[in-house]
Amino acid sequence: MKNVLVTGGTGFVGSHLLFKLVKRGHTPIALKREESKFDIIKNLFNKNNSDFLFKKIKWVNCELYDLINLEKYIKSIDTIFHCAGYVSFKKNEKNKIFETNYLGTKNLINLSLKHTVSKFCHVSSIATLSNSNNNNSISEGDWFSINEKKSHYANSKYLGEMEVWRGFNEGLKGFIINPSLIIGPNNKNSLFGKMFTKLINNTIFYPNGGTGFVDVRDVSEILILLAEKNIYNERYIINNRNLTFKELIKLIAKNTNKKEPKYKISTNLIKLFIIINKVFNPFNYLNFSMVDFLKSYSKYSNKKIIDELNFKFIPIEKTIKEMVSI
Repeated sequence: MKNVLVTGGTGFVGSHLLFKLVKRGHTPIALKREESKFDIIKNLFNKNNSDFLFKKIKWVNCELYDLINLEKYIKSIDTIFHCAGYVSFKKNEKNKIFETNYLGTKNLINLSLKHTVSKFCHVSSIATLSNSNNNNSISEGDWFSINEKKSHYANSKYLGEMEVWRGFNEGLKGFIINPSLIIGPNNKNSLFGKMFTKLINNTIFYPNGGTGFVDVRDVSEILILLAEKNIYNERYIINNRNLTFKELIKLIAKNTNKKEPKYKISTNLIKLFIIINKVFNPFNYLNFSMVDFLKSYSKYSNKKIIDELNFKFIPIEKTIKEMVSI
């Protein structure tokens, strides 16, 4: 990895990846939107007394749909970490979701093939996996099904991942990771980060579902370890632990000295809560697409990545404790 490019460098995963890369001696190019803020990444470097390392990153403003500028930066690159993504469940943001997650990935793949990029490391999502396997743990072989009801976000990430597989079939080398719900300190700007703040303030209620969780530091470390191992044409679920939302809120309550979750919220009550919130704040992040997520419990296997790297995940209890202490 001599010449490294990272997309989504100011985001949650991208900032942690850049921090680990510069600590290893790399001087990466990082793409960002012109309006993107440095809050997350500067806070990360500052917290680790590493402001001097931040200067090793070459920042460039470049949209993934800007093919002329994008090609200019990819020409001399041998390794791409594609971390950029747009997470939203709002129907009115459909175009932006597909523009980033699908078309942006398609442009990167085409330019990577054109300029024979050595390695394409793609951050996808568990949203591209099927969750209709009768309550068994979902693995890398559980492929997305068009018969399942999916959000615009899931469909866009699936189409983006299909572009990466197309690139692999046409000779591009690389791998795909499918992280579960990524958590960690200083994640206040993400969808879950905003929800997490509300959970801290009210721990006695819980929705019925659950999902897999993984620390952002584990995700960024695994990206680099896989790139260094020259893993090609594989994908890995990156999941530390499966938790029900009741178990998650119980951990939050334990670390905030609040009451443990006692009352299960019905789907109808969640919908009513969303409606009330929309009346008083039409621009909030809550919407009905989140109901399916909150009521279902999908479990994800991490066997493949553990077997590949013998990886030791950061305990979820430690992650939660750090999140509530900030």
